[in-house]
Amino acid sequence: MKSIEQLENDYWNEPSEFPTSLVEKCYHYRKINIEELTNEQLRLMISQHIGTEHIIGIALEKLERNILTEGDFYEGDLLVAISGLPTEFWNKKKTEFRAFKNLVERNSELIKTELGEKKFDRINEKIKASAQQWL
Repeated sequence: MKSIEQLENDYWNEPSEFPTSLVEKCYHYRKINIEELTNEQLRLMISQHIGTEHIIGIALEKLERNILTEGDFYEGDLLVAISGLPTEFWNKKKTEFRAFKNLVERNSELIKTELGEKKFDRINEKIKASAQQWL
């Protein structure tokens, strides 16, 4: 497998200084083989909308194994990051959207129990808003 920068054929120049640690992390994570990205690296890249079309499948596989897959913040933070993807992204990735929607539906009780009803409702609202675009 390749890195995001290889898949996108977009190689960023290394700045002499990074403006923030977030920018520095994103710069370095783009160079890692996508199959070697950690849960946290996936969460961060997805939340920053970097290389998402290349890593969404890997992220969904992780949720398939554990819907509450955790990066560095809290149980379920990868799920929450994916739920924040815009409708425009899902319009191009309908198969992945259906897989994500089904994962949330199948695991709804666990999500409600572990993350709380409010967070589950927010995730569901985002799914419904995206689904409205083409249902």
